[in-house]
Amino acid sequence: MAAPADAEKVLSALRLGWFLAEVRGRNKPCGPLGTTARMPDHDDNALPLRIERSATELRIEAQAVVAQLARCLKVDTGGGIASFGKTIDDKAKRLDPLRAPKACAALQRVLQQLQRAAAGPPWPGVYNPPSPVRAIPALKVAISEQQKAVAKHKAALAAAENALAAAGQRVAQAAGQPAKVAAAKDVKKYEKIKKYEEAAIAGEEKGAAVLRRAITGLEQPTGLQLITVDDVEDCVRNVQTCLKNIADAASAPWEKFSKLLWDFDAHIQDRLSATSETQACAYQLGRGLAETYWALDTNQPKPPGSASWEFLLSESRCAELSRLAGRLAAYMDEYTAPAIAGSLEVWRQVATTPTWRRAEPVAEQALYRQTRRWYELIILRQDPTTLIEPTISIPNYRTLRRAIQLFWPQLVATVIGLAFLALLILLGSRGGAAWAKTLSGILAAVGFSLAGLTGALKNSAQAMLKRLRQDTYTDLVAIAVQTAPPPPQKSDLRKAISKRRLTPATPN
Repeated sequence: MAAPADAEKVLSALRLGWFLAEVRGRNKPCGPLGTTARMPDHDDNALPLRIERSATELRIEAQAVVAQLARCLKVDTGGGIASFGKTIDDKAKRLDPLRAPKACAALQRVLQQLQRAAAGPPWPGVYNPPSPVRAIPALKVAISEQQKAVAKHKAALAAAENALAAAGQRVAQAAGQPAKVAAAKDVKKYEKIKKYEEAAIAGEEKGAAVLRRAITGLEQPTGLQLITVDDVEDCVRNVQTCLKNIADAASAPWEKFSKLLWDFDAHIQDRLSATSETQACAYQLGRGLAETYWALDTNQPKPPGSASWEFLLSESRCAELSRLAGRLAAYMDEYTAPAIAGSLEVWRQVATTPTWRRAEPVAEQALYRQTRRWYELIILRQDPTTLIEPTISIPNYRTLRRAIQLFWPQLVATVIGLAFLALLILLGSRGGAAWAKTLSGILAAVGFSLAGLTGALKNSAQAMLKRLRQDTYTDLVAIAVQTAPPPPQKSDLRKAISKRRLTPATPN
């Protein structure tokens, strides 16, 4: 089937929503980590894959995508802002050192390790993490990286101070008005740089201090030998407190940045709704699917708020995302929208079943893989049937039960016809009694009637056979698409997928 005429615009709106959610998550103090793959070194300027780029590079990339898509969709300007894309990029640059991203990332990786150790092996076959004591060397390495960041900003501050002094001298020595004005502009420029570098140094030093405090907290419980679960849980709380300290230090600039994104989102929704309802739906779908991971904060205080599992994957939110996917099914592969609906149902069950996500870090990483898979299916147009493993199958009883439900009229007619045929043959073999000839004639007439009925049923059976094939394939695809952790019971996965409310379009 040919793609709709506005497919390019709809895809751009979907990507804009997706990357705006990612920009927010990557700039949030102590926000989600995303990919954990890293280059072992940068010798000879080795070229990384996208998953091997640093967190800063990926953040800048996401901001560049948002800026470009906003221009393409003509939503970059509004509300007194000349360019949302440029403003977001400028504010993100100023926010970055204040949230000490390297320190945050190190603490988050340690926290995941501690949480997995506290939970124990969540299910058979999952790697059991080493003793949390081994997290201490990782934090010491992070302190070294943090000190390098502080030194870099101090060098930039010294250069700015020198340039500021030189600009001040030029102002004093300027003989003409134009030269004095130019020098005065340089003074303002370097004053701004100086102020930024001073704030950056304070933020990075805060990160280093928090890392030292985290190491002390890990060393205290039992002298580097964490033996009991209580010891590990104490360390979890200590690291969580350290992360909160960093987030609190960057709360003021983050509040301004998040308000800018809120204004931008409102502007986009208003403009796209006025331009094209389909583009507005695409924007919401992209942002909503990406937010299931990029807006998630597993350390958010109770009761559950807008960054919790319970909200981001709530019944109402998952139902709305499924409806949006259904509205945009014409822009996707035949099985993509139903598969997304099925995987959303799985994750809704994960969110509401604590035993299914008992090890939070494992579930969080699985959710990140899920968002990547949704991106591949919707935006990169990957055929979802390619994800089905060669050996996977739906249990025979499920297919048989479904076939009986669809084809029972044909089966009944066939059985009755065979019974009449057998009786006709039996009567014919017993001689020529009058009653037998009469009954044979009646059965022959009924047989002709059944033949006509069977012919009529055959036509409807072809459409039903198509639906049976689609339903079977949709279940297989939905199982292949989802990346949730193993459920407490094997049947939980299929029960969740069976609750999906989307199915592929079937011709009559």
